[in-house]
Amino acid sequence: MKVIIFILGIFLLVSCVNSDKILYHEYYETASDYDITRWNINDTVKNKCYIKETVDEKGRVKQLDFLLNGKYVSGLCYLANKVTYEYIGNKIIERLFINNEPMLGNDCEVSYKSIYHLDSEKYITKIERYSAYDSINLSRSELIKWKKWVPEYSVEGLNSEQLSINYYLYSYAKMNGLYPVSINYKISTEKNFGDQPEKKSIEIGISKYKKGN
Repeated sequence: MKVIIFILGIFLLVSCVNSDKILYHEYYETASDYDITRWNINDTVKNKCYIKETVDEKGRVKQLDFLLNGKYVSGLCYLANKVTYEYIGNKIIERLFINNEPMLGNDCEVSYKSIYHLDSEKYITKIERYSAYDSINLSRSELIKWKKWVPEYSVEGLNSEQLSINYYLYSYAKMNGLYPVSINYKISTEKNFGDQPEKKSIEIGISKYKKGN
């Protein structure tokens, strides 16, 4: 009897620890971006191009995998095919990958890591960007030039920029429904969504501020 209780206890502990939820969304690649066509699909066989979204126990997006036939899509160099999120205090840390490798600044002039700082009402106050480079295949002089073109470290939000989280628009869960932005943010500054569902999802996410998130 004690053995059964012990095993049941272990099972419940593992279940509590591994309480992530998986969502799937249909998307397609345009000439320059990803576009969501349907949220929360059930069939990942018929829908060969889909995003696998991992959501943590607090309803926050934890990872986005952009897949084609179950494998990471190989598209444009400046689009990540894997994105991870970490939540520490009032910070959201976003990391971008291509096939499990951090994105390099000298490939397509993108940062591999961004830290979003939130105030007490969860508005974004600033963003710290970090870039990495191919130090093996670049000469020292080339590396110096790239670090001028794509700084190793930069900060956004000091000059009243409108701020949002790069890949949150591809997430259905977002931050438990909230779409974090700067207090002066206007959705009209985002990309042209056309009839895609991302815009409505963002509008709902921003409305959470009015409801006290």
